[in-house]
Amino acid sequence: MKSLNSFLFGEETCFTIHGYPSCPYYQRAIKLGDAIEQGNKNIKVTVNEVDKEEWKEFLEKESVGLGQRAKYHQTCPMVVEGCTDDSKAFVGGFSDFLNQSKKRNYLKSNK
Repeated sequence: MKSLNSFLFGEETCFTIHGYPSCPYYQRAIKLGDAIEQGNKNIKVTVNEVDKEEWKEFLEKESVGLGQRAKYHQTCPMVVEGCTDDSKAFVGGFSDFLNQSKKRNYLKSNK
């Protein structure tokens, strides 16, 4: 598991958040990505802004090779994990990104 290797061996984990600026879930995903990146030195989060008018076409192109779930993903944002093109894996939308972040303990508590 990439995240376990990242934790144990210091390997980098990368996420790319794709979306259009007027989408509130895209904005939430960016804030979540910032929080994850600040709390985890081995995690890099990149943001890719897409024009809303080009979103559906972008999704069709970007989802190729990312599996069935990605093929049917229609909403904004789209989050992908992987530092290289051949290691990319579809995460999902904002709620999927949030759930994965919690499951992997990427979110540090302020308590």
